Amino acid sequence: MRGVNDQKFLNRWQALYRATCPSPTAARWQVADVQWRKQRLSLENSDFALSLEVHRLSRNPAGAGGWVLLVAVEHWWNTDRGSIKSTSWARVLGGNSKAVLAWMRERDEPPPSARNLDRPRARAT
Repeated sequence: MRGVNDQKFLNRWQALYRATCPSPTAARWQVADVQWRKQRLSLENSDFALSLEVHRLSRNPAGAGGWVLLVAVEHWWNTDRGSIKSTSWARVLGGNSKAVLAWMRERDEPPPSARNLDRPRARAT
């Protein structure tokens, strides 16, 4: 991951969102030490429909090592409900982007009890 707008980061963020969001209508929840807030806006008319989800993730924003991340997810549809465009972008609003990337990498690590399960075991000779 090179930055918060790197496609790899956005894919990992999306997977984390799917895994942790308690319900489609949830507006607030917590992932480890990060507060997650989501707002959804939508617009529909005779020519198109638009949905915009705005996510704000904050980790100890007032303290050392704290950060605030904003992620926007847009979906556009035509009159037949065919997808026109979907896009995502992210910005660090406060703190250090390297701290955000490190936190995301921590989410990818297996728990300590499972770290050695996938490794081949040494054979006795």
